[in-house]
Amino acid sequence: MTVVILDRTGPGGPLPYAAWLAEAGHELVLVTDTPGIHPDIAEVHALAGYPSSAAVETTVLDLAARHTLSAVVALHPADQLRAAALRDTLGLPGQSREEALVLADSVAAQTWLRRAGLPVVERAGVRRVLDLYRAAHAWGYPLAVRRRRGPEREVVAVPDGEAALRAFIRGRQGGTAASALAGLTVEPVRDGRRHQGAGLAVTDAVLSALPLRAGHPYAVEAAYEAHGGWRIDSLRYRPGDLRAQTRAQAAPLAPTVRTDMTVVSANTSEVA
Repeated sequence: MTVVILDRTGPGGPLPYAAWLAEAGHELVLVTDTPGIHPDIAEVHALAGYPSSAAVETTVLDLAARHTLSAVVALHPADQLRAAALRDTLGLPGQSREEALVLADSVAAQTWLRRAGLPVVERAGVRRVLDLYRAAHAWGYPLAVRRRRGPEREVVAVPDGEAALRAFIRGRQGGTAASALAGLTVEPVRDGRRHQGAGLAVTDAVLSALPLRAGHPYAVEAAYEAHGGWRIDSLRYRPGDLRAQTRAQAAPLAPTVRTDMTVVSANTSEVA
């Protein structure tokens, strides 16, 4: 059986996938962003433009036509959706695209949490300039504009009034307004109490509702609002022990429910 690994080489150099999976006896194929020598890897496909190229997916589909694939492994947060979509397409076990999207995208997480009947903080996806002004009208200033995806979903601006908001918008509009604002969310600034991990009714409910798949650890965080109590603020993929994650993804098991998670930060909510 063949295991395909989607790999983005980090600053520490290539990861020792072959050593980590040696006991399992899998044939390993590496689809990577960095050319190089990879001992004990059966095939290496180094692709130009790896982060955004559809060649990653087409390469894996071509491999599936020539090999019997048993798993697709991906450790980098940006590759979680890719690997999950490929599993769905190829009928492989492991994390689905829907599960991966909830952990990768703060707006998708909010939608899922709301459907599960769980309280979430106010946050809205930004698609156009109007969304920012609607947020200001609904919540007032200051606002926090942050990235919709990514390990940290960092804040990119905190406009404290209309002049600051206009300046931020002008600074983002090197291209079209839509492309300049794509991939962002907006929310009220929150400075209150936060809770990381299990121990609150709302975080325990998330951990019970979203089963933990081995190899795909996630984290949840709640924020306290004076007029709304505890609400979920963040649900996201949380990298952990890379060796353990690689082994678990290479031999996926059924999901389990976990109640000892650690929490982190950032969710969603559309502006009414």
